[in-house]
Amino acid sequence: IITKHFAYDHFRVKLFETMIRQFTNVSSPLSHALGRRHRNLIPFAVSFAQYGTQFLRDLSCAARETPEDEDVPHDHFDILGIDRSFVISPQELKSKYKHLMKELHPDKHSSIHEPSCSSRTLEEEKALMASMATDVTRAYGVIVNPLSRALHLLELWGAPIGEGDSSILGNNLLMEIMEVREDIENASTDEELRPLLESCRFKQNDLCDQLAEAFREERVDDARFLTAQLQYWNRIEETVLDKISHIH
Repeated sequence: IITKHFAYDHFRVKLFETMIRQFTNVSSPLSHALGRRHRNLIPFAVSFAQYGTQFLRDLSCAARETPEDEDVPHDHFDILGIDRSFVISPQELKSKYKHLMKELHPDKHSSIHEPSCSSRTLEEEKALMASMATDVTRAYGVIVNPLSRALHLLELWGAPIGEGDSSILGNNLLMEIMEVREDIENASTDEELRPLLESCRFKQNDLCDQLAEAFREERVDDARFLTAQLQYWNRIEETVLDKISHIH
């Protein structure tokens, strides 16, 4: 767990290095804040900071070079630096994503003279940044969507559901879904399809409200059942939208 966290701690290493430069510069605000009475502590602070920086670098390198367990799913919440929760703020999530992508942009590191790992070249370091940016983008794509977010939470809980796992759903619900599919098949105009689309989206919104409560209370079985329903209604929405697009 520690190595997975430090795989994305390159920025903390850089922050630590900035602190070192502040300590060693006697005219800096941080150094000045120590005051004349404590100026003799600066060498000890520098020594500690340098040791800590090297420790972070070594741990970060080990995390990047350690093969990942294929049975352990990526924690997309952890990659984005947010709490595991079904309820999220889309605005905060987008802000977090933009911030991470800005930090990982090649131009941000074009002036790096020394890679974070002594065994890596500058080009390898940039390639690593590009790989991390890909992970961040993938994580954002999963978390921003309610269905994929619910599926991912269940995966992290060790209770995943498969694609189209109808065994979770009852016969009554499966019959309802079949009837809706028949209505979609028989509809031939935009006026007939729009109410079906609105009804489908209403059901999805209602399921999301129920999922928020189920995940908050850690009711795994209920969360699996509700996510399976959301999965089916999401497919129905796609079917309706596809048919509407062909009409137009």
